Amino acid sequence: MHTNPHRLARSVVPQAYTLALEPDLTAATFTGHVVIDAVINEPIAEIVLNAAELDIARVQVDGHDAEFRLDEATQRLTVVHAADPAGVVLAIDFTGTLNDKLRGWYRSTYTDDHGVEQVIATSQMQATDCRRAFPCFDEPDFKATFDVTLIVEPGLLAVSNGPEIERTRHDGKDVVRFGRTMPMSTYLVAFVVGKLEATEAVDVPRLGGGSIPLRIIHLPGKGHLTAFGLEAGAFALGWYQDYYGIPYPTDKCDMIALPDFAAGAMENLGCITYRETLLLADPAQATQQELQNLGDVITHELAHMWFGDLVTMRWWNGIWLNEAFATFMEVACCDAFRPEWQRWASFALERSMAFEVDSLASTRTVEFPVGAPEDCEGMFDLLTYQKGGSLLRMLEQYLGEEQFRAGVSHYLTTHEYGNTETGDLWDAIEEANPQTPVRRLMDSWIWQAGYPLVSASLDGTRIVLRQQRFGFGDTDDATLFVVPVHLSIDGVPRKVLLDAAEATVELPSAEAAVVVNAGGHGFYRVAYDETLRSRLVGEALSALTVVERYNLVDDAWNEVVAGRLEAAAFVRFAEGFGDERALAVWQAIAGGLRGVWRLADGDVRTRLAERIRRLVRPVLDDLGWSPAAGEDDLTGKLRGTLVTLLGTVGGDAEVVDAARRWLDDADADPELVAASTAVVAANGTDADLDRFIARYRSPATPQEERRYLYALADFPTEAQMARVIDLAFGSVRTQDAPFVLGRAIGNPARGTQVWEAVRRRWDDANRRFPSNTIGRMVESVKLLVEPAAVADVQAFFAEHPIPQAAKSLDQTLERQRVNAALYAREHERLGGALGSPS
Repeated sequence: MHTNPHRLARSVVPQAYTLALEPDLTAATFTGHVVIDAVINEPIAEIVLNAAELDIARVQVDGHDAEFRLDEATQRLTVVHAADPAGVVLAIDFTGTLNDKLRGWYRSTYTDDHGVEQVIATSQMQATDCRRAFPCFDEPDFKATFDVTLIVEPGLLAVSNGPEIERTRHDGKDVVRFGRTMPMSTYLVAFVVGKLEATEAVDVPRLGGGSIPLRIIHLPGKGHLTAFGLEAGAFALGWYQDYYGIPYPTDKCDMIALPDFAAGAMENLGCITYRETLLLADPAQATQQELQNLGDVITHELAHMWFGDLVTMRWWNGIWLNEAFATFMEVACCDAFRPEWQRWASFALERSMAFEVDSLASTRTVEFPVGAPEDCEGMFDLLTYQKGGSLLRMLEQYLGEEQFRAGVSHYLTTHEYGNTETGDLWDAIEEANPQTPVRRLMDSWIWQAGYPLVSASLDGTRIVLRQQRFGFGDTDDATLFVVPVHLSIDGVPRKVLLDAAEATVELPSAEAAVVVNAGGHGFYRVAYDETLRSRLVGEALSALTVVERYNLVDDAWNEVVAGRLEAAAFVRFAEGFGDERALAVWQAIAGGLRGVWRLADGDVRTRLAERIRRLVRPVLDDLGWSPAAGEDDLTGKLRGTLVTLLGTVGGDAEVVDAARRWLDDADADPELVAASTAVVAANGTDADLDRFIARYRSPATPQEERRYLYALADFPTEAQMARVIDLAFGSVRTQDAPFVLGRAIGNPARGTQVWEAVRRRWDDANRRFPSNTIGRMVESVKLLVEPAAVADVQAFFAEHPIPQAAKSLDQTLERQRVNAALYAREHERLGGALGSPS
């Protein structure tokens, strides 16, 4: 028996739902009738299930009217019914509202070609909002089948988890019945109704025979933006069936592009919902990153059809593994889909984002106990997705790709249609790889916060490896991890399991070159002694992989943040990469240089910009200012990265002028157009702002809309930013506005202004924006480092907590204090260290 007040008893367990819903899109209401076939496991006096924001008209048990009471505070519907163990059938009539909070069954809107607002009824049930659509046992281990019928006005498209199997007409409306689902959790139920269009189905071969019809459903007139999404989806469905060795677990796959959606996408079984910008694109106008975003999200959601939908966590403490595994699989699948994108190299940037949070004292363990379901909202963060995905990649690389894959397939086959705990995955992988202590290894990372710094020092003909938990500032934390260390010793690979504070490895000679974390996929940082480091720089850099070189730069910048390396020393270190042409490495260099730039002002910033131009401009000139014939995608993306760096913190007037030309050139390369958007905004005039707003409101593609919308946050003057703030609190969609404001708080020139506006309108923001976006909106306050701003932010949140993002807010505030300490250390000494103007 569960003693958690947020958990339902297991005395009554649902087996099957038969659900009919009739939405009124104009009135934003719906009526419904649900029949729940359930099993009573022990003598009961009442049946308790979940319901919220519904009006219950009638409840019957086994065909007889029953007394009931609805408690909105606990979101529970209690039905009076004394019974012994047996089967039972509940029938409930109810009505509800299509809300504007982007949860449960809600309303999304768009304006059609005739200027008429059209309404879509769409759903988002995770974590516990299915109860807002119909009464149900709304916990993930109450798996059941669902027979759904939607009663809709003629001319509307209706979709749900199952395929449409029958359409009849009754009282002037279409009655659309869908096929029964496999047993699944309530948070995966979906239904969408509106004036929408669907592509022709692409038939993807099903493992074992037959085919999977794959469609994209979209707003009218956007069919020309679906080809890339269909290609990525078809590839992923085939690749995952091969990887898992298990057929796609349901009958069809619809991917639905929605104009209003609080998350990025949602893995509803066979009925996956997306933000438009993450499903629709014109490859001729999109950047590599924009297409990669689509590829990542599509492959992420499809990975869930097996890992999450077919096999599901027992309770919300396990949601991290759902998301971490889908993150790992998205990168693996996207790497197979577009090998030229070098997706595992770019994943290093995402791992660094997790490092940033995990370096804080206020980090958390990857898994933690979840009492109330809303407690799991704190799991939808970098530690779940990026750290979790990184740990799985580290395990895969240590075991070997095929050995890891065999363990995953064993896990899914063993637990299909069921619910699991985290340890079940480690046990299944260890059963397939009995020579490796998988559970012991992974438990040391999942149940302990943080990650280690592995130091390497030379001792004669031995290398001594030591681990110490890494943190910003001094730490004497004695936490020990079971660290799978990959070494390259004079190019020869070797694996070491570092499960103590120290270990030694024999070298072939005292002159050996040693790479620790060879391949770069371990979730730890590395500190070499001076002798070992000297063997990896200069000409030796070229012998390192892209990820290994990326890690050198990223580790160096984090030594600056931690106070172990001066900012000016990082600039000198970066200046040694003038021959570098790998995108990922340049992204690390650019990130560090932007960080140093924020520490400077006035003449010091001018001198730093000159140093940046001297380093970066020759690389851009070498690449060429326009694409060469046959150029690969990452070269174009590197050009855009360099243009953005030069046109913003580099202060390169020629680049700024060129950016204005590229924006007006219909034939310009998309990478240059996207970079120019950022450059022009950062140097923008009032006329530029007018033009950006106009282009945001009348975009050719979802990516162009997002590009111009987010660039509004980069404009430099107070009056311009006041207009942007008013837009964010006005006509910008509520799914997007918090992210515009968050980016604007990070604007080096206008951050304090935006923060003060958000602070003044705090209550308005919390009423207006989805609750899961509030913590993300204020994350950029960590970049406000002047003492007055730090004091103001810290005091404000002492009185205005964000309960749904309590842990991430603690991390944001701590990172602000870390950044303020960095600024205090470096602001004055940076000028002297950089030297006088040339």
